Amino acid sequence: MLIEDGPSALLVLSKGCAAEADHEPRVTQHRTGPGLSVVSYTHVCRHGDFCNDLSTSAPVWAPPLQTDPGSLQCPHCLSTERCPEDASVQLCPKGTTHCYKGELVLTGENIFTRLQVRGCMSQPGCNLLNGTQDIGPVMVKESCDSRRRQALFCQFGRYKAVHNISELHLQWTVNSEKECDRGWGCQDSLMLIRNGPSVLLVLSKGCTAEADHEPRVTQHRTGPGLSVVSYTHVCRHGDFCNDLATSFPLGELSPETDPGSLQCPHCLSTERCPEDASVQLCPKGTTHCYKGELMVTGENIFTRLQVRGCMSQPGCNLLNGTQDIGSVMVKESCDSRPTLTCYKGISFNMRDNLTYTPVDWTSDFTKTCDAGQVCQETMLLIDVGLKSLLLWSKGCSQGNAPDPQTTSLHAGPTGVLVASYAHFCSSDLCNRASSSSVLLKSLPRPAAPEPGDLRCASCVQAFGHCSDHSPNIVCPKGTTHCYNGHIHIQGGGLTTSVAIEGCVAQPSTSLLNHSRNIGIFSVREDELYSVSSTVAASATFLTRVMGLGLALAFWCGGLCLFS
Repeated sequence: MLIEDGPSALLVLSKGCAAEADHEPRVTQHRTGPGLSVVSYTHVCRHGDFCNDLSTSAPVWAPPLQTDPGSLQCPHCLSTERCPEDASVQLCPKGTTHCYKGELVLTGENIFTRLQVRGCMSQPGCNLLNGTQDIGPVMVKESCDSRRRQALFCQFGRYKAVHNISELHLQWTVNSEKECDRGWGCQDSLMLIRNGPSVLLVLSKGCTAEADHEPRVTQHRTGPGLSVVSYTHVCRHGDFCNDLATSFPLGELSPETDPGSLQCPHCLSTERCPEDASVQLCPKGTTHCYKGELMVTGENIFTRLQVRGCMSQPGCNLLNGTQDIGSVMVKESCDSRPTLTCYKGISFNMRDNLTYTPVDWTSDFTKTCDAGQVCQETMLLIDVGLKSLLLWSKGCSQGNAPDPQTTSLHAGPTGVLVASYAHFCSSDLCNRASSSSVLLKSLPRPAAPEPGDLRCASCVQAFGHCSDHSPNIVCPKGTTHCYNGHIHIQGGGLTTSVAIEGCVAQPSTSLLNHSRNIGIFSVREDELYSVSSTVAASATFLTRVMGLGLALAFWCGGLCLFS
């Protein structure tokens, strides 16, 4: 990409790999001037190694056209650093009417560049590239917000592992990055737990809304026995300022004292400690055995740390009351009963054909369950032909089922279809299904049925009632009755009544076969009527329309167009 600004030009070149489809060399004039001009060249090829062999700027450069000067004066600057506030002012060419002040952020597989631009434009607004957001595999983001500092890019990543104390100090490199929300800063949060010859290190890098502070080292517990130290830093002075690359700032760990007489199980793990963890002699000065769990959560981290070791005092207070380490929250528990963290949330979808078209949903929220609870996710799918309804819940549940997973077909597949998926599991964030395909793949797929003689109203409506003007459909062959009823649902954070009208294959008084529970949902069904005769069904429909009069019948016709 070449940006020309008067006598100055800024050239940006990126070479590498791309998943994009091949295309021949392509030159695009994003802005031709007068004033600022932008032109780009892109080429994607697969015909041979090193086929991306551009070696000259000739495709994007041409001698600039000479234009007469105008009367407008604007600051001029092209820079990969910050333009100075007192950038030199120059006379703009004739035809320019506005001063441009903006920033372009270019990101791709092998590139991250900020371009500061000041110059003359022939139109107002923040649109230097005429709406371009991609130049080949490089993404371009434009911003002209001068009210506050532009969004920062920060190192982004996490690390957790147990090491022998002889391996300290540790070093690392970070290859991931993230653009933060405007006004947010970059953060480093590092915690080290020592337990005899073992050390557990937890590192988090990313964005934070916290105020800036200089690097800070905190001794949460100094021993003897278990010791905990942390490092935190929040900065906004530049992109990637959270550049901690070693555990050295945590300092040297103090040597162990002479052995005492107490013996305790020892364990440091990001998994569950075994019940028969090895017992070791504690250092002198320790008086109690510690058994607890630390849950560490933040923007890009979720970690459970199991800890067993020696302490110089009783109680569940390994971190001396600390609940936050930088932007990372720490929750301590010494309850011998396990606690889980589960995804939580509710999803509601109502549209056509959900029995064949999967719905994607990933919850952004988690919940720490009470001791003894398990994770759950429950889907309930109701399809009446014209419309489908999918209710989805994630969260915690009472029970201790060993990872059961069930798919049930309660009604259908001919006529009204009611199906469910329920999953109860006993590990952190195990209720992670992200698509309703886990339910759909288990549904029967019979051949398309022939139309029958029965006509029924068709409706599925959550949080309300079916209208008297529900559209009528021709029922599939094999159905014999029109169903009209409600399913009342409670549980999993959801309370609603679902109204249902449609075709059913038998005069059952229950679509759910009298079930009272579906996964996390408690359900109760009320059937209003079931009509079996074609004549009766048609008469019922005619009575609805004729009883309303011609004006309302015409209005219903308009409504049905939107059904």
